[in-house]
Formats: sequence, C-alpha cells, structure tokens
Amino acid sequence: MNVIIFGATGGIGKWAVKYALQSGYHVTAYVRNAQKITQTDAHLTVIQGDIYDQQKMTKALSGQDAVVWCVGIPMKKSYQKMESLEGHKVLIQAMEANQVKRLVDWGTPSVHFEQDKKSLITVVPGIMAGLLFPQAKKEMLAIAKVLQESNLDWTLVRFMAPQNTSYTGNVKVGFGDRKMKFSISREDIGAFMIKMLDSDTYIHSMPIIGS
Repeated sequence: MNVIIFGATGGIGKWAVKYALQSGYHVTAYVRNAQKITQTDAHLTVIQGDIYDQQKMTKALSGQDAVVWCVGIPMKKSYQKMESLEGHKVLIQAMEANQVKRLVDWGTPSVHFEQDKKSLITVVPGIMAGLLFPQAKKEMLAIAKVLQESNLDWTLVRFMAPQNTSYTGNVKVGFGDRKMKFSISREDIGAFMIKMLDSDTYIHSMPIIGS
C-alpha cells in the first residue's frame, strides 16, 4: 500500500510514519520542513510543500492508495488563518483528481457524531473547547463538515488529551458508551490511525479513543 502522511514531523505524525513503515507500506511524508525528517528508510519518500499548494498536493497524491492527516490546529483562543481547514479543501480536490478514496483524519470529541451517547467524554470537551479555544473548535467543526460532505471513505479519529508517554497498544474505542481516560499516548494515536488503513470498521465514522 502507498500511504501519504501529512504533518509527518508532528507529535502524532512521526509515530504514524513509524507504524506505517513497520506495516510494510510505502510511505510519503509531506512536510513543511524536510530537514525535520531524520528517519531514513528505503520505503520512505519525503516531499516538502505547503498544504494549500494545489499543484504540489495533486502531484503528491499521484499513485497513493490512502492518506493519513496529522496536521495540527493551533490551540489558541483566536488566530486569523484556518490553515488546516484550507488544507483539507485542497486535499479533497487533490484526492478526487487522483481517485484516492481512503482518508484517516483526526479531531476531538468537541465534534459531535450521530452515534455519540451522552457522557463526560462527549459533552465536556465541547464545552471546554468553546470556552478556551473557540477558534480551534470552529475550525474543527468545519473540517468535520467538509469531510462528511465529501465522497471520500473517511475516518475521523477523536481524542481528548494526547500525551508524550510510552506506547501501550491498549487503546479503548467508543462513542461515549465506554469508560475511558481522556489522556492517551501520541504514539498510540499514531499507531491506531495506521491500523485504520486496513479496516473498514469505522469508515464514515468518528470513533473516540482513550486509555
């Protein structure tokens, strides 16, 4: 499988690269700064570019089978440009131009999903985000809407409190119907996102993961 990972040098993206390579995939890391990629592998290709460069994004998607999106959103009360949202719009056009359907993306439980059951993990994040990071919440909701309106086979993995802790391999998955801790290892998130590439369980779905 040929997989392109956006945000491949970030806190989650770097782990997605690791586990994609471990799975035997041919990985393309699309990054803003290629010098931040220190890993070398015969199955790893690095492309330096911006996520709103339509021409470069379309070219990068050529020959790909799936996309993993790990680009972050600023955790600030306000900011001007919604880069991730604009990047998603460019990405979807590039995927459609290359007939690439599979996308594994990320968000938080502040994005509501139809299968959600009322619980702390489905209610509290939305309230907190609205108070502390209203712009980030607005962008995240807009991204979810863009995905849902697309023709892609998307999965939006939701989580609340990513940590720089060790990999556990013990990820709980639910929709507010399962007790779990908000905190979860970034490495576990990256590994889970890659695992979704070989699964159709959560296509057109937004599973919440925790520990």
